[in-house]
Amino acid sequence: MTGPTREKLYSYPKGGFTPALQRTRKPFQVRNIATLAGLITFVAGVYSYALFAVKQDDFSDVPMPNTFPGVHDVTKEMKKNNE
Repeated sequence: MTGPTREKLYSYPKGGFTPALQRTRKPFQVRNIATLAGLITFVAGVYSYALFAVKQDDFSDVPMPNTFPGVHDVTKEMKKNNE
């Protein structure tokens, strides 16, 4: 005869943790929160740097090819009208 499964030993029926498991996880709580904060800071930094770097680029000197025959390019006319 087999005993209770591992899931039944380590959790309450409603999805909570036993007091023993809570005590076991407590020493790692601060380190996990610090790791989460570091990862969020890193991801936010990379994202904001990427947006800042792309915002500075000026693509007006790059010619845009007209890939569809018969399509009228409005941007060239707008530049001519503004000059």
